Amino acid sequence: MIRELAKVADELGREKGVSREILAEALKEAIVAAVGRKIGKYLEPEVVVDLDKGHIEILVPKEVSEDVTNKWFEIDMDEAAKYKEDPQLGDVLMVSVTLDDLGRQAALVAKQKLFEKLRDAERQVVFDQFNSKKGDIINGTLLKADRDLLTVSIGKTEAILPRREMMAGDYFNRGDYVRALLLDIKTHKGWPQLVLSRTHPEFMKKLFETEIPEVFEGIIDVKSVAREPGDRAKVAVYSQNSNIDPVGACIGLKGSRINSISHELRGEKIDVVEWSPDPVRFVCNAISPADVVLTNVFEDEGTIEVVVPDDQLSLAIGKKGQNVRLAARLTDWRIDVLKESEYAEIRKERLVAQEQEMKDFYELYNLENLEGLSDSSISALLEAGIDDIEKLSNATPDELTEELEITEEEAVGLINKAIDYLSSKLEEAGVFEEGELDELEEDFSEEDEENEEIREDEEGR
Repeated sequence: MIRELAKVADELGREKGVSREILAEALKEAIVAAVGRKIGKYLEPEVVVDLDKGHIEILVPKEVSEDVTNKWFEIDMDEAAKYKEDPQLGDVLMVSVTLDDLGRQAALVAKQKLFEKLRDAERQVVFDQFNSKKGDIINGTLLKADRDLLTVSIGKTEAILPRREMMAGDYFNRGDYVRALLLDIKTHKGWPQLVLSRTHPEFMKKLFETEIPEVFEGIIDVKSVAREPGDRAKVAVYSQNSNIDPVGACIGLKGSRINSISHELRGEKIDVVEWSPDPVRFVCNAISPADVVLTNVFEDEGTIEVVVPDDQLSLAIGKKGQNVRLAARLTDWRIDVLKESEYAEIRKERLVAQEQEMKDFYELYNLENLEGLSDSSISALLEAGIDDIEKLSNATPDELTEELEITEEEAVGLINKAIDYLSSKLEEAGVFEEGELDELEEDFSEEDEENEEIREDEEGR
């Protein structure tokens, strides 16, 4: 029985890829559990497993006794003499036994525990083997196809390829070669489940590394990928080596390199563009094959406005907006595409709006709106670069006393007058809610008092 158990363990270990050290430990734990079932858990047996020699030794503790009432816990003097010279009553000796001695039930327990331990070991082997490969390409063969997923054989384990992670043109028969990205490792009923994907952008990036030596060696870097799987994709590439054309190297002679990747992806059309640290240039590259006339950047909105010739608007937008949609994903910018004639009208409207805005600003913040401010004072302020009421409200008393040749008290009064004017205009415009203006004025007053105290302290020192 011992040899049979060792043989089973060795065969299962080779089949599942479990190391001999883990096998020996699993077999040892299984036998300890079987012995414990027979003699109880309070007497710890000793088990020595040597798979190389096919040898397993089981030793159980027995007490030397004059009258043996239980052969599993006691041993007589004559039998004890085989294990120890001159044994004494009460001595505890480690006595060799076999699984056959323990009985059929113990042997079944040992087998059951062995299979449990081997399954745990196999689970850990699978996890350790593939956890470091997440994000890499995995090759396998199709075992079976269900409605929602494919089961793929990968060496000594299996993986699943969900339908949602497959392209529309993906059709596989039993035994077909399957190439996909190891997307994730989940736990299903206590077992690691490998999840594959052929639609993830990272799959295309890894294909570039596989098919293009310069990408694999790090000479060319794949910066970003945007895909509509099975239909079209855009890939941004970059090289710090100015002597290398990253786009040309990825496409290959007569498209040989890019065509091999496209073939793997069921004919998915791939646009390779050059990445740039300049977002405007990058967007212009990404919107190809359309030409860009000019661009406007709205950073606060995360938007770049792209103007193209009238006859290239449909080319820039693409079929059902696909080209501009992929370009936006590739660059992480919202892209607004306008044709030249349309932009000309928008530009006129913007110029009119800007002129009106400047006019409104001038009328609202003109220094002439402050009562009691003479023409000569206005001229002096303009020469000092204080050309509107807002700048006057932010000026310091020292600046005004120097430029207008007035006292500090008059300078403070002039600044307060500017602040009062702006506050009233903001209140009329509904910028402040009720009570907020009073709080703001209190803050200004407290700040003036603090500044006055600081000036007095400095003068005193």
